[in-house]
Amino acid sequence: MRHLTKQSLSALMGTVLLGLLGPASTAPAAPAPAAQAPLEVDVALVLAIDASGSIDYQEAELQRKGIAEAFLSKEVLQAIQAGSLGRIGVAAVYFSSRQYGVMSVPVNWTIIRDQKTAEEFVKKLVAAPRQSARGTSISDALELSERLLEIGPYRSAKQVIDVSGDGSNNAGRSVTEVRDEVLAKSITINALPIIDDSTQQDLDKYFEGCVIGGPGSFVIPAKGFGDFARAMRRKLILEISGLTPKEMPVKEPLLKKVAATTAPARPAARGGFVARNPPYPGGCDFPMFGGFGGFNFGNGFNLPER
Repeated sequence: MRHLTKQSLSALMGTVLLGLLGPASTAPAAPAPAAQAPLEVDVALVLAIDASGSIDYQEAELQRKGIAEAFLSKEVLQAIQAGSLGRIGVAAVYFSSRQYGVMSVPVNWTIIRDQKTAEEFVKKLVAAPRQSARGTSISDALELSERLLEIGPYRSAKQVIDVSGDGSNNAGRSVTEVRDEVLAKSITINALPIIDDSTQQDLDKYFEGCVIGGPGSFVIPAKGFGDFARAMRRKLILEISGLTPKEMPVKEPLLKKVAATTAPARPAARGGFVARNPPYPGGCDFPMFGGFGGFNFGNGFNLPER
């Protein structure tokens, strides 16, 4: 009797559950939503900004102020909006060195398409902490910037790393070795050396010989930190528009509209670029404490695993 009661209760519960859930559906399950395609931009740009100990607080503020003024300028915004898509993707890196200093990402990818989005980028950059530390590892900056481009959320026909600083490579790997690896991935490297009485006087020649590369790559020097905003604005216009310094007059008139038939989005693998830099006398690496090589990953920004 007890057994029959249990069977009856089980049947009753089953009937109740079926009533609550409704009849079993014979329709096929809805397909899973398709993965959203990456947003396309005219240019994916990483700003690699020197945060080494040779740059004091006042100079660092001029750096940040210069970047802010450049992105908020009418000329840069016009260049962005004249693009085929009218938007660019931007990330920013602060670098000294992994081995002796710190690396950080104050802005990890954002879209700039108008005044509002430019202001949002500037607010993020200005609000982010900037640590100053030992070493000027341009090679570390290139590696981190390349990794950000690799894992970034945007697709673009053009990818650019923009290095600005007041010194040569003195920590990390050989800068030309890393430069060649970056160029092989079809990434252009441009540079903005900051030259004043306290810096290497031919720093522009150093960047030309040891750092930049890719089609249309260029160096635009700033005559001290007070000139940084002017140089950054001009460099951004060139990078966004695809012009070279020779093609754009110094007075920076309104840029011609970039052709709507831009190159297709960069595929996962391409032939890459090859460095054809003029030789720089004396070499490209000036290590602080002996040879180049290993990194101390416990002291700074850790790259995501590949």
